[in-house]
Amino acid sequence: MTYILFAPPSTVKRGDIVWTYGRDSGGPNQTESVRQQNQEFILYCEKHGLLLNRRFNDEAESGGSTKKREAFNTIMELCDDQAIKPRCLLIWNFARFARNEDDAEFFFLSLKRQGVIVHSLTDYIPEDENLEKLSRFHINFANALFRKQNSDAVKRGLRDLIHMGKGYAPGTPPRGIKGEPVEIGKRRDGKPHIVSQWVPDPVLHDYVRLAFEMLNDKKSLKEITQATEGKLYTNKNSWATFFKNKSYIGYYGDTPDHHEMLIPEELFYSVQTRLKTRNTERTVNHPRRVHSPTLFGGFSYCAECGNMMVTGYSSKKHPWNFYLCGKKNRQGADSCPSKRIGAKVAEEKIMTFVFEKILTSEYLSEVIAEAKDKFTSTADIEKQITATRRNIENLNLAIQRTLNAVEKTGSTAAQERLAQREAEYNLARAELKRLTAQLSAVQIEITPEAMEIILTAWREQYKQVNTDGNINAKKAWIMQFGDCSKFGKERVRGNKRGS
Repeated sequence: MTYILFAPPSTVKRGDIVWTYGRDSGGPNQTESVRQQNQEFILYCEKHGLLLNRRFNDEAESGGSTKKREAFNTIMELCDDQAIKPRCLLIWNFARFARNEDDAEFFFLSLKRQGVIVHSLTDYIPEDENLEKLSRFHINFANALFRKQNSDAVKRGLRDLIHMGKGYAPGTPPRGIKGEPVEIGKRRDGKPHIVSQWVPDPVLHDYVRLAFEMLNDKKSLKEITQATEGKLYTNKNSWATFFKNKSYIGYYGDTPDHHEMLIPEELFYSVQTRLKTRNTERTVNHPRRVHSPTLFGGFSYCAECGNMMVTGYSSKKHPWNFYLCGKKNRQGADSCPSKRIGAKVAEEKIMTFVFEKILTSEYLSEVIAEAKDKFTSTADIEKQITATRRNIENLNLAIQRTLNAVEKTGSTAAQERLAQREAEYNLARAELKRLTAQLSAVQIEITPEAMEIILTAWREQYKQVNTDGNINAKKAWIMQFGDCSKFGKERVRGNKRGS
């Protein structure tokens, strides 16, 4: 193609120092663009007697922004130095300089204020000041419009490609899917039009299905990582978005039936349901809690210093379970004056307290009356419920992070933090139940007959869970009636609501 190259403006004289700036956007037809621009710059300088001092190039970079255009940004910095700046900066055209009309004008004027003339070899700019501004505005506007139209055309082409329903798509497919090059026709220049077609990866697609099936069967991420032999991921923390990726059921973004599914839809959505309940199950059914032999582990505290109690087991002479102040357990004997409390005696005393003091119509009437007196409106308690639910969510996240740390490092400090967070979580859940009960008490009227029915039902619930021998079920039942239990040298007792 033959170009008309416009002579330098009259303000640029033979012998003046010039720099050149070449750029291409990395398109398929621009592999030689920068090299060709530089050849033209050299010939142009020789013809007009200009001294080419430095050349700057940005290859495969968009002109829509100055981000990542290192050479361009270097020019702008160096031109601030009056000792080394050139008389003129030569560019192939203003589209190479910038396609954003605001950027083009801003940087053009910035260089002009530094005494550097920006000259386009292929854009005609009159030397008359008013005509120059008008011409430059027209060129910059046209470049920006072209860029937008080109961008829209590319997006439209990609949409059409995706909606063909044959798995054609740009970008990198997820694990288990591979992109195979496919020719779908010819371009205008006669060259083959090659696109990527998403198809199941013959090596990995079976591992993808295995991973989904195992999570659906409640297997841990560690077990899944081992079963898939590290072919998908080697670290269990890398599975964060894998199971939520709809690409495995044929979606590309929001477009269904784009490519072949790797797993059945029923399995995918079953796993989504599993993911929603998984965090709660990991917290509630964590081995530390499920296998705890004590009834009040996780929601009792030391009457001496206020720290949460931890549970222990002694096998010397007469094996027994006991409660011990968590602070004393972590920091040593001098940190708290409390002593170990036998679990059996403590639990018997507290259960007696619950049945004799709490599961009575007198106490239930007292709680309802107190709640009604305290809350003339429900606004305050509803705010507390919202705050408590938010706290439970935050504690749940903290527990998951700490669990990950324990599984990854086995750190004793992390295990202690886990026990502390789990205790705080139990207290928060108990608080939520208390607040919910108070709100209900404000809103309803309960007759003496109804109270007796409720109390009988509660007693029967305990008999059932006590017969079943499920410690967690007992804990859940007890937490309906007491905020927590106090353990100390002189006393072991349960707390009534609000006491």
